[in-house]
Amino acid sequence: MATVQGVITAAAYFIDNGGYFEKASNKNLSRSVSDFAKNKGSANYTYFGVICGLTPAPWCAEYVTNAVLEACGGDKAKAKAAMWGVYPYTACNQLFDAGLAHGASHYSHYQRTKMGKPGAAYKPRVGDVIVFSDNGTSRDHTGLVYAVDANYVYTYEGNTSNMARTRSYALTDAYIYGYVTLNLDGAGTSGGGAVNYVEQFQSWLGTDADGQYGPNTKKAAIRKHQQYLKDTFKVKISVDGGWGPETYYYTRKVQKGDNNTDAKVWQGVLYCLGYDPVGLDGNFGENTRKATAKLQEALGLNPTGIADPYTWAKAFGYSRPAHKLLSRKLKSKGAEVAYLQELLNKRGFAIEVDGVYGKDTEAAVKQFQMSVWPTTESEQDGECGPKTWAAIE
Repeated sequence: MATVQGVITAAAYFIDNGGYFEKASNKNLSRSVSDFAKNKGSANYTYFGVICGLTPAPWCAEYVTNAVLEACGGDKAKAKAAMWGVYPYTACNQLFDAGLAHGASHYSHYQRTKMGKPGAAYKPRVGDVIVFSDNGTSRDHTGLVYAVDANYVYTYEGNTSNMARTRSYALTDAYIYGYVTLNLDGAGTSGGGAVNYVEQFQSWLGTDADGQYGPNTKKAAIRKHQQYLKDTFKVKISVDGGWGPETYYYTRKVQKGDNNTDAKVWQGVLYCLGYDPVGLDGNFGENTRKATAKLQEALGLNPTGIADPYTWAKAFGYSRPAHKLLSRKLKSKGAEVAYLQELLNKRGFAIEVDGVYGKDTEAAVKQFQMSVWPTTESEQDGECGPKTWAAIE
C-alpha cells in the first residue's frame, strides 16, 4: 500500500542522511548514503535520473518520481496511477496538467487572487506535490509538502542549489504556482474524509483545527504527551512541546490493551502521518496496533505495533539522544538514569526506578555486564558507558 507517509519517508531519506548532491559526471549514481556527497558538481547527473532513464537532466521532478516509486514498492504501474497517469514525472508541468483532469490540481493563493485562476481557497496537505513558477505561467520547479501551518508550507525538494534539501515558503508566496494531491491509498487522510480526525485531534489539543499537520500541531501533540507523563508518572519534565532527551527518557511505551490519554495522542499522531487507527478514542486496539506497525515499517523500524520511545521519537522526526556516562561515582541522577533502570528491570533486575544511580543500580549494571562479558573484568565496572549502553538498549 502506498501512503502519504511512505512518499514523505522516501523523500526524506535523501535529506536526513546529509543531503543528496548533484554529480559532476556519470559516477557515484547510487542511493547509498556513502555516495551522497561524492563527485559533487552541477552537471545534472543523479541517481534520480538513472531511475527515470533520463540523465543528465534537471532532476527536481525526478526526485518526486523516485519518492512515489519507492512508496509503491518499486511498482511502476502503481507509481503511474499515483501520479495521474504520468510516469516518469520529469517535467514540472506534467503532473499539474494531468491532475487538472481529475480535479487533483489546485492553484495557489497567488495564482487565484493575482492571476485570476479558478477554484476555491485551497490549503496544501502533507504529501501534496508543490509546483513553482518564476513568471506565473511556466512551471519551473517542484517538490513535496512535508508540513503546513497557518502561514507557511514546508517542502522537500531536489535540484535546489544542486542538492536535495528542505525549504519553506509563505502560503501566499508568488513563486508557488499550485499543488497536486497524489492518487495514493490513504491520500487525504491528513486533510479530508467524511470525518476529519486530524481536525478532531487538533481541537482536542487546543490548537488551530485546520486539518493540516504542521509544526504547531506537532508541538501541541508533544505538549499533551509531556503533560500526561508528568501527571501520570509524577516525573519532573518540562511541558514545552520540544522533544529533548528528558522527554525521550521519560516516554513510556503505548501498546495494545492501553486505554489512556497517551494512546489517544498516539492515534492522533498516526492520523496526522497518514495512517488510520480507526478511531480517536484512546483505546489502543488491533487497528491501532496495525497502523503503528505500518508506520514503523515506513520508518525503517521493527514493526512490533508497540509505540516505544524510539517509535515516538522517529514519528516526530527525531532520533535517540546521545547517552552520557552514568555512574554512582559521578552521582548521576535524572531521566536518563530512570530510563536505564527501566531497561535493567526489563532484563530481570528488580530495582526501584527513582532516577538515582545508587548502590542497587550499580550492582545491577555490574551483574548485567558480567552476563555479557563474563571473562572481561575491565568491562565489569558498574558504570554505564558506550559499550554498556549499546548492549542493554
